[in-house]
Amino acid sequence: MKVHSEGQVGPDKPGLIRRFVENRLIGNFDSEDFSPAWRKKFSHAPTWCDADMSLQQIRRGEARGNRIALYARAFFQLWLFRIGCFVQRYAWSTVLVSMILYTLCCSGLKEVIIETDIVKLWVSQGGRLNEELNFLANVQAHANRIKRELPINATIGAPTTQAPQRRGPEIPKENGLGGGFQVVIQTPSYQGEDVLTKEALLRHTALMEEIANYEVHMWGESWKLSDICFKPPGPSFNSGPLAGLMSKLLDKIIPCIWITPIDCYFEGAKPLGPSPPLNLGPEIAGFISSLPPGNVTWKNLNPTSVIKEVGQLFDLGPIGNFFERAGIDGAYLDRPCIDPLDSECPPSSPNYFDRCGAYKKFQTWNMAKNMDEQVKLERKIVQKEDKKTDVAESILNDLFGKKRRKRATDGENEKKAKLSGKKDEDYYAYEDDADYNIDGIGNFTSKKKVVVDTSCLEYGESLLAWMQANPDRLGEFLTETEMPQYPDYGKVMTGGCKGFGKKIMEWPEDLIIGGIKRDGNRLKSAEALQSVFLVSSPFDVYLRVKEDKSDSHPALNRAQWNPYMAQEVIVAWQRNFTKKIYGHEANFKTEGHRVFHPLASTSIADMLEEFSQFNYVIIIVGYVLMVIYAAFTQARIDGRWLAIQSNVMIAIVGVILVTFSSICGLGLATTLGINFNAATTQVVPFLSLGLGIDDMFLLLHNYDEIINICNKNEIGVLLKETGMSVMVTSINNILAFISGYVLPIPALRSFCSQTAILLAFNLVFLMFIFPAIIGLDLRRQRAGKRDFLICSRGNDDNLAPSDSIPSNVSNMSSKAELASYDVNTTTEFKRHEPWYTVGGFLKNIYIPALKKPIVKAAVILATVAAVILGLYGMYTSTLGLELADVLPESTPPAAFLRAREKYFSFYPMFAVLRGETIDVPHQQQLIEEYREELGKSKFMIKAEGKLQPYWMSMLRVWLKSLDTALEKEIAAGKINITNGQPIKVNGEKPAPEAMIAARLLCSFGTTYNCDGRLGKMKLVNEHDVIQPDAFYNYLTGWYNVDNMMYYVSQASFFPLPPGWAYDESRIEVVPPASRLLYSQIPYYQNDLVDTPAIVKMIEEIRGISEEFTDRGLPNFPSGIAFTFWEQYLSLRWNLLMAICIIAFAVFTVISVLMFNPLAAAMVMIIVVVITIELGGFMGIMGIKMNPISAVTLICAVGIGVEFTAHVVLAFLTALGTVNDRLESCLQHMFVPVFHGAISTFLGVVMLVFSEFDFVVKYFFNTMTVLVLLGVFNGLTLLPVLLTLFGPDSELTPTSGESSLPAPPPLRQQLSGKDIYSEDGLKRRKPNGSSEVEMDSRASVFRPTTEDASKMK
Repeated sequence: MKVHSEGQVGPDKPGLIRRFVENRLIGNFDSEDFSPAWRKKFSHAPTWCDADMSLQQIRRGEARGNRIALYARAFFQLWLFRIGCFVQRYAWSTVLVSMILYTLCCSGLKEVIIETDIVKLWVSQGGRLNEELNFLANVQAHANRIKRELPINATIGAPTTQAPQRRGPEIPKENGLGGGFQVVIQTPSYQGEDVLTKEALLRHTALMEEIANYEVHMWGESWKLSDICFKPPGPSFNSGPLAGLMSKLLDKIIPCIWITPIDCYFEGAKPLGPSPPLNLGPEIAGFISSLPPGNVTWKNLNPTSVIKEVGQLFDLGPIGNFFERAGIDGAYLDRPCIDPLDSECPPSSPNYFDRCGAYKKFQTWNMAKNMDEQVKLERKIVQKEDKKTDVAESILNDLFGKKRRKRATDGENEKKAKLSGKKDEDYYAYEDDADYNIDGIGNFTSKKKVVVDTSCLEYGESLLAWMQANPDRLGEFLTETEMPQYPDYGKVMTGGCKGFGKKIMEWPEDLIIGGIKRDGNRLKSAEALQSVFLVSSPFDVYLRVKEDKSDSHPALNRAQWNPYMAQEVIVAWQRNFTKKIYGHEANFKTEGHRVFHPLASTSIADMLEEFSQFNYVIIIVGYVLMVIYAAFTQARIDGRWLAIQSNVMIAIVGVILVTFSSICGLGLATTLGINFNAATTQVVPFLSLGLGIDDMFLLLHNYDEIINICNKNEIGVLLKETGMSVMVTSINNILAFISGYVLPIPALRSFCSQTAILLAFNLVFLMFIFPAIIGLDLRRQRAGKRDFLICSRGNDDNLAPSDSIPSNVSNMSSKAELASYDVNTTTEFKRHEPWYTVGGFLKNIYIPALKKPIVKAAVILATVAAVILGLYGMYTSTLGLELADVLPESTPPAAFLRAREKYFSFYPMFAVLRGETIDVPHQQQLIEEYREELGKSKFMIKAEGKLQPYWMSMLRVWLKSLDTALEKEIAAGKINITNGQPIKVNGEKPAPEAMIAARLLCSFGTTYNCDGRLGKMKLVNEHDVIQPDAFYNYLTGWYNVDNMMYYVSQASFFPLPPGWAYDESRIEVVPPASRLLYSQIPYYQNDLVDTPAIVKMIEEIRGISEEFTDRGLPNFPSGIAFTFWEQYLSLRWNLLMAICIIAFAVFTVISVLMFNPLAAAMVMIIVVVITIELGGFMGIMGIKMNPISAVTLICAVGIGVEFTAHVVLAFLTALGTVNDRLESCLQHMFVPVFHGAISTFLGVVMLVFSEFDFVVKYFFNTMTVLVLLGVFNGLTLLPVLLTLFGPDSELTPTSGESSLPAPPPLRQQLSGKDIYSEDGLKRRKPNGSSEVEMDSRASVFRPTTEDASKMK
């Protein structure tokens, strides 16, 4: 079937299908039912007014045109007419029923969830990233499911005896915005300040001490950071009282993990505590001389010295080996002091200041002065040693036994010893005295009392304080060499700092120092310091408190203590931490300048939750502006009040109901499980209002005309003429936002889904509810009552009575008032449009100007220039979205993120080894090659050219140390090479490391056999490969014996190895660990300063990862950079796909509804131009390409249809020359489209007051520019292009005239036999009434004259 039937003039004989279609679509409307004014309108735009009558003229041979387009138009117009007639007749019922149904949708609002988890909002869904993020959870769930399905008595080759599985704390995961990591950044207190100075470093130290002492009160107890922080588990000890002593001591004193720049100095010990300090009393201090007397903290503890001294007395197992490998040494006592005049600076510090020597010189200098000139120092009372704590009492009980200590106290030692029958083994778990060395236990012997000069102790601190306050006077009593020696801070901190374990806790420069300036390789200055500490998981805190035997929280009800309560404690402490630092006095010394910037996992969520609430004040103000504008555009004044034909009331009601429709749409979205977020609460209410009001103005604009040219079925005629435009624009808008779902960002998917649902609700409102409201207003106007004052009658003589008023509305008054009006004598409707109105400007200035060739040329040249500029802007645009942009500009978390982005481009990363297909024992060299290949990336941080150690390298180092110990003891004859048992030589046992090594070397798989292994094999072979056949046995040993190293390695094994402990009395296999399904290798990355750099890094690392996966080593990279920025790898492709989808959808919808490919192409050209110009504007204005701006570009395609489809449809349906058609289409569409643009702008104008910078930048700015571009391209460029190469009119009179009269009445067409009557033209009723009775499908809406008289 041809689209245009131009070769045939006059009636032609149709085929069967065409007869079927025309029988149902032609003859439903009769020209006799319409006024002369309407018929005049039809003659200029026939297909716009009535496609049915246009087809009648084609069948009569009076015109030719696009039959298929007219068939489609006739179908839609018929049903739109029926809808309009129905809602006009049953207006109140339609409104009430619709309101009830809409209200039911609101019920979902009670289940509203505002999502504030930034990971759930901005991390892309689906694909490999989603699978990788959930990989460990899925593996764990699968393993647990298999475990539940196993029989209760099932065994998996496990040994007959097995130690309890050792469980350490869970390593908290970094999500880039908190998680288990709490962060504090210190920035300059004034412009240009160098933070590598004594003052800045001491300021940071003081802050760390404050944080360590922050506390919250919950569940009857006070909670400090030490109660909730992440601490690695203590190392393993052999059995024995001293082992218990050391275990308890280390459990109390092992500090929170801090990553801080002050770890370069002695002051790094100050925040570590413990708090309160341990006081072991004189008995313990006397027994172990290396323990400091009095309070024990990291400020005075040398753990290595203590271990060495105790190790000479008792067998502590492999702990000494651990201390050596960890590099604990003297902890913080051998590090320089930031301020050597600090009274706590230890004598072992490189720049220790001898206060006592200085005091003697000071006294000599001071006493030489006159009495009135002498410096008065404050005397400090030297306190006696505090009473020992419960910890000390517990240690003494373990060491000597409660009963023995009581016996010694009572003086009945011998008698009770005999009665009790106790032996030394009860107190010392050793076989004989040769098992330990008693040399050096001389501290119990009595010593002569030594007289000590206490003046230095009494006045030393006061002297140091005076010296700090008077640095310019020190030269008066000290020589140059005796002056306090301040460290070279830049030199000390070059290369980073080390924690208390120097070999395993290395903090790179870029993690702790920002804004660095160098002098060669040495740090010269810096602008920022960063400290990081970790909190444990709720379950770890729960277990820590539950299993604490010292009863550190006596008021806590331990019976009720549970992980939920622990979670509440953690969250409360985190909130208190950020609150305290937000209000820190240093942040208010200079207005608007913050020095300390904290971040906890609660910070972002709390801020997003606060600012994601609906801002009702802004929403109300925005809606009031919309109401005022709508009322202003629809107001008609008659005298001192609104005229009858004023539409202010329905405009206001329309705005209110669009608002109500949006609320109901949000309710349905909530019911469908779509959560709210900042984009929803800040943008959607305004955007949906602006887009919903557009088509309301179109309906009101046409309503003004319809009531003046029709006297029945007015709402049906209104929808028949205008409904098509409303459908085209609304459906395209909905499709545009649905296409935005292609972008895999949850926040944007929610935004697009909710907006699409709201626009669908608005479409239903515009097609059913608002026409019913107009129908009710029509009754008012026909009754001759003023707008907004229905009790007052007007004086309008231009309204015709209606034949469609229901029986319950009196129509007599309006007929009496308007008796002088004769609808049959009015031939054309003309609007009253003074020059100062939009219509007057259009008629008198705009249309005449647009017809001039020079103006058309200028418009085209301006468009070409804009497109070129747009292409340039798109080319120069960059990828990225600053995380600070998604938070309110003035908030502390936003300040933190800006400081982080400015100073710290450091990110942690993990290379994850995954899956059952990895054969770790036999792929060790491939794993090393993979690790080294990743390490070659320029983004990877290396310490002295080497990557940081990881779990397999730590395991290998441990095994090598065991190999060395075993080789030494075998050579000494202390190990039985047939069974691995220890042999005493001269009363000495082999080293514990050698005994563990022997047990491991004899274990392989589930077999224990030493033959051919001891003395011939090593745990690590000559190729530096761990023995593959026993790899998992060794893994079990390392995990249990060297457990602290496992947690430092951040390996995160799954499944965990089984429990095991060395037992000399049992000769059995070390149980093998299960095959590793998950393990990870840590890296530090740097130079990730912006999104392009991060994307480049991701592409490089992903390439390496995929290469080794292909080589049989399944793996994937993990970390914040991959989590948040991976989406940019496919952003442009996703954007292109979304735009292509919506472009195809727009083309399809317009082609179906208009059935004119050229018209659809014209719309697409303008939409593409708008998109290019908008994209160029973003690039030029520095709005980066990211998911948010991608959604705006997608929306531009849909919203651009608002400004084009109306104009194209009006041009397509107009008759005459191109200039005539141009004038006709602009007369029809310019005013409503212009008002729609203003309403869209008013809908988004309130976004400028949003607290979120990204809302202003990415929504308000871009949507405002989009409206301006839409107005220019839709109302200026498009009309020009239509006059140059626009589509022909859908209908062309065969006479060649520029107008086509309405067809004669149907009865004349039948009686005159203009065309064959058997093909579907509707016949008259037998009574020959003056009304046309529609066929059975429309009769309910087309009352006859007889019916109308009954109604009256």
